Amino acid sequence: MATAMFQKLRIGSKSTQPSLLSRTDSILTSPRGSNNEASLLGLPAELRNSIYESLARDTILTLTLTKRRSKRPHPMCGLLLASKQTNGEYRPLLLASARISIPVLEFEFGTIIKALEGLSQDDLRALAANKRFYLTLHMAHALKHTELEGLAAWLGYRAEAEQTDGTKASSDVPMSALRFRYDAKIDPSRSMVSRQNMRVALLTALIRKIATLGGHSNLTVEKKRMMRDLTRAKDDLMGLERREDDAVEKDIALTTSTVHSPFFGVQYVPQYR
Repeated sequence: MATAMFQKLRIGSKSTQPSLLSRTDSILTSPRGSNNEASLLGLPAELRNSIYESLARDTILTLTLTKRRSKRPHPMCGLLLASKQTNGEYRPLLLASARISIPVLEFEFGTIIKALEGLSQDDLRALAANKRFYLTLHMAHALKHTELEGLAAWLGYRAEAEQTDGTKASSDVPMSALRFRYDAKIDPSRSMVSRQNMRVALLTALIRKIATLGGHSNLTVEKKRMMRDLTRAKDDLMGLERREDDAVEKDIALTTSTVHSPFFGVQYVPQYR
């Protein structure tokens, strides 16, 4: 699963990375019999890394994880396929710098957890440096019981990582070193009168549900980051100017302190597993 996860590095539609397949010549090696043509692998390592980093920053990757193996071919970044050397040089920079998004459908995090636990230390180390590693939560309706359980299981998994990673060998990259960011794709039913208002309402309800998970006082690092990112996503939906971190933190604190009020009618609060 982990191998498939990062071998199938799918380039998003907004990616500006050039395609090697569109060239009739090769930038990797010089044409036979020519000593004057430049080649990528003939450049100094520092210059190659500069090129790799520039490409990686402008690349958007969407990693779609499913329980079933897809029979369709997956688009891949050309430099990962060009040669073993370019793969080895470009891959860590790509994982550390690209905008990576993993869609989360129906709040099913099991395949993500399985993939993460199978990653190599090199991939974990690269991803730990990535500040644009997103989990995109897809939502079309109020959370169902099973979806709420899935969300609780994910936050419980991450809370456990925060507590136990200190026991691992010092050379190992702890799972808690991964700093996931969160965004949401809210797509309510087409029959809704006001889709924009419904998007805001569903995202607000999601944030409030997250606040209930694990109990009132259990505000873990991951839970706090998820609420902060989704609060900013809600602000964007509402067309609000970007607020300072302190203002967002106060909003989260207010939500957490009031979420158990009988006024909101909280009926079911799953605990972390």
